[in-house]
Amino acid sequence: MKDILVFISDQHSPLWSAFGGGKADTPVLNEVCASGTSFSQCYTSCPLCVPARMSMLTGKLPSKNGVMTNLDTIPDIMPTFLHPFVEAGYETVLIGRMHFVGKDQRHGFTKRLAKDMTPVSWNRPVEKLKEERGVFNGTYDARGCVKVIGGGETPVVNYDETVIQTALDYLNQDHEKPQLIVVGTYAPHFPYVAPAALYEKYIKRVSLPSMFHETPDYFNAVLENRKNIVDEETALKAQAAYLALIEYTDQKIGQVREAFREFTKKRGSKPLFCYLSDHGDQVGERDIFGKCTFFESSAKIPMMFEGDGIPQGKQIEELAGIMDLGPTLCSWAGVSQVPGQDGESLIPVMNGQSSDRMIVSEMLEKTGGRSHYGLMLRRGKWKYIVYSGYEDRDILFDLEQDPKETKNVIHDYQEEAKQFRDYYRVGFNASAIEREQTDRAQAAKWMAAWEKQVGIDDSERWSGNTAKEYPEIG
Repeated sequence: MKDILVFISDQHSPLWSAFGGGKADTPVLNEVCASGTSFSQCYTSCPLCVPARMSMLTGKLPSKNGVMTNLDTIPDIMPTFLHPFVEAGYETVLIGRMHFVGKDQRHGFTKRLAKDMTPVSWNRPVEKLKEERGVFNGTYDARGCVKVIGGGETPVVNYDETVIQTALDYLNQDHEKPQLIVVGTYAPHFPYVAPAALYEKYIKRVSLPSMFHETPDYFNAVLENRKNIVDEETALKAQAAYLALIEYTDQKIGQVREAFREFTKKRGSKPLFCYLSDHGDQVGERDIFGKCTFFESSAKIPMMFEGDGIPQGKQIEELAGIMDLGPTLCSWAGVSQVPGQDGESLIPVMNGQSSDRMIVSEMLEKTGGRSHYGLMLRRGKWKYIVYSGYEDRDILFDLEQDPKETKNVIHDYQEEAKQFRDYYRVGFNASAIEREQTDRAQAAKWMAAWEKQVGIDDSERWSGNTAKEYPEIG
């Protein structure tokens, strides 16, 4: 028997973490890296929650499964990598967050044991959220995230403690079927408030983020629109809270990992443990907070595997992506693959096979009254970024020479630039993607109107927050 546990956090950039060379202490994830295989060059398929997660589940790019905004979902007849596991006799268990929207809160999971922190319906329950979140209402997005910062009680920890305890309880029970368990937490996603002791620890470590109050010459109107200018003290406090939330998440991973280890030991099953996140957080770099850019802190994600047959102490520099999760799990377990996926199994690369693949990430931005399709292409040491309507402001980074992405070298490497531009022009119809997204936005409005008529089902949204006042340390 083979058992799998996937722990997925929200908004965790590896670049701020010890295992990725950052300031946040992550002893548990360091240990996973030492006893398993980690991918240091892994990227999200979209630096935004719902598109990244639906892409991860389906193995398809957001532009192919259609989901490019947070108010959207995949159809219930579109298979995820969970469906082949169910066919093979697995119990597929979701504990916590996955950010599903609409009536289908499963998409291949046979059980759900903890609710989601964010709205699950087409209609946002505005008044309920105001009441439940108190001063934290409005701090869950990139504009409002800097309004409440500090150390103390936080809705994020309230929620994650519920999720973790539910996971520990489940792992302490006997189960007949082989298990594929996904544990989804909210941290280290803002609000930028963390447990007080950890916040006090990191406020002594922080320094101003790179390119703080500097506008790179490669910025276009889309990127300018992402800026959120704050003073130095606010930037330092936000970073301290984020680092503290990373260490807090590491602690929770340790609890679940140990319980899973005991669970599989008692069952005599072969285990596979995986950790990843959906996207990162810039935490003030280039005066941007949160995700939604293709810069490394936003687009790069952690991905690591530990367990039966997984090489130990191996850090892989080959490129990987969030869409590789499903194919890898299916390959490891020996179950069928969902056809037509853009992701691929990482098992061959773990076993020494080389790769020269192109990694793709997408984004839909709204600036100046219109939508702009954004594309990131990563191959070898090169990263290419382009937005529709600003093709003359496209960007090329040499990440070997310039890992902080300070200089656009698009004019210095004409041949490489042409290859990426041709790949974009031939492979991605920006206008068609934008038109489809306009249609899907209208569909979301119709779904919201229908939902109001038949009744809004809010039953799978977590509402147990008790943190409603300003943190004790501000």
